Amino acid sequence: MVSKKIRQNEKLKLKGAQRKSGFDRWRLVTNGVSSITGEEKTFFIEFYCVNPALSPKTPVLGFKNRYDNNMAADLQFALAGTEAAKNFTSQLLVNPSFFMIRAGSLSTVCRQYNNYYASDDVDFKSDDYIVSVANNQDKNRQCTLGENHTIGSVSVTENDLLEHPEFMGNAGSMSWNLSFTRSISFEPDYRSKDINWAVLGGKTDFSGTIIFNDEEFNIDPKRSFGYYDKNWGKDFSSPFFHLSSSFITSQISGKLLQDSALAVQGEYKNRLSVLVCIEGRTIEFHADKRKNYEIIYDCQEITDDDMGPKLHWSCSVHDKKYVIDIDVYCRTKDLFLRDYESPSGERKVMRVLSTGTGVGKIKLYKVVKKSLELIEQAEISKCVCEYGNLEKAEE
Repeated sequence: MVSKKIRQNEKLKLKGAQRKSGFDRWRLVTNGVSSITGEEKTFFIEFYCVNPALSPKTPVLGFKNRYDNNMAADLQFALAGTEAAKNFTSQLLVNPSFFMIRAGSLSTVCRQYNNYYASDDVDFKSDDYIVSVANNQDKNRQCTLGENHTIGSVSVTENDLLEHPEFMGNAGSMSWNLSFTRSISFEPDYRSKDINWAVLGGKTDFSGTIIFNDEEFNIDPKRSFGYYDKNWGKDFSSPFFHLSSSFITSQISGKLLQDSALAVQGEYKNRLSVLVCIEGRTIEFHADKRKNYEIIYDCQEITDDDMGPKLHWSCSVHDKKYVIDIDVYCRTKDLFLRDYESPSGERKVMRVLSTGTGVGKIKLYKVVKKSLELIEQAEISKCVCEYGNLEKAEE
């Protein structure tokens, strides 16, 4: 049963001024197995709303194509260096306003497919779902996110990208029909004036099918190791640091920890929020709470003699009761660079290195007087690892 708090966070949170200067992003992650080859992949589905009140009738991208077939005259002015060229350039720096559905793979050959819509084409008001948008080509096909299901499709052609390089993605297609239940949720969320984060499903069990570039993948709830969260506010936190996994295996017992998950995110005022559940024991360090804790974290590239360059996410946090150490690695060549257009416009993007193939360890200690008692030491697999920064694109 979904709690009232989670149900509130699932809804569109952009109100007042943030409808013209803000974003709301729903993100789901699941693992699936190919019905043909048996290969496993990590998939993601995102619903991303940006400044919906600025241009409710037409999607506007700040990275719109500068020189399309209808801009020959403006192009001549630009080349001539006239006053019109200055106006032409200033008009290009627009604030974005769109709704995007982005889906793809975070493992093996990583891909992302982006479809854009006007905010008026999106329905947030039904009791039957959280968000629903019609497909541009077929109004009878809906992309929908509900309380316990999601169905939809995205498709981008090579010609789409040639005509619209501002779409910032790859050519291909993905469709899905998934049901899900939240096994573990972390209800206290991070809140501030500028950015908010809620883990709606730290461990989310998905079932159904995904068709990825005409290949069918079966989603088994026992092997999906899913995740579901939401971010909203004025703009992204930068730097952006994220880890999440529910594929956690005890090194003490050798057993898969069925009732365990972790989610780490920030930076929030030079701190991270660290949320961990180990076999029903929930320990939370919230960056926006007054509770005192100390944390050290980093993300840096290292060299492994066997695997080559790797990226290493590390996080060590403690208070008077617990100590948690997390170390996660992935091969640099497995990282996938994804761009998110910033709500603030000015051709700013959040550039995020991502993978769903992170592996590592977590150690949980209990503080007993002046010593530490090891509660669990476990291996982390299929970890979603992300690190990014807001950047201004070249003019």
